[in-house]
Amino acid sequence: MLGQNVNISSHVKIGNGVKIQNNVSVYEGVELEDDVFCGPSCVFTNDLTPRAAYPKGRENYKKTLIKKGASIGANATIVCGHTVGKYAMVAAGAVVTEDVPDYCLVKGVPARVCAKVDEKGNIQ
Repeated sequence: MLGQNVNISSHVKIGNGVKIQNNVSVYEGVELEDDVFCGPSCVFTNDLTPRAAYPKGRENYKKTLIKKGASIGANATIVCGHTVGKYAMVAAGAVVTEDVPDYCLVKGVPARVCAKVDEKGNIQ
């Protein structure tokens, strides 16, 4: 399910049951497994040190993996080269700079684990 103003780049993998809300760009190097939720205006990157005059090309993009059932909140940023675990939740506005473990809720800048969550999103 795709919202308005969504951009999906070439060589992106998107699983079944994925919801991508308005104003999201899924760049090359990003993989979204089944049942992932991408909130409005969340951001993915694929280059840690971009330069307009010196593009590195796709072979140098850092991979990002969002595992099954994970949710990315509105305006959250996922810095490339990281994995968001199964059924994990990234709070709105968080900036993910490290891997997020399965079944964890992260929030803040940089994002830090603050709770455990179940598959339905209930905080435990």
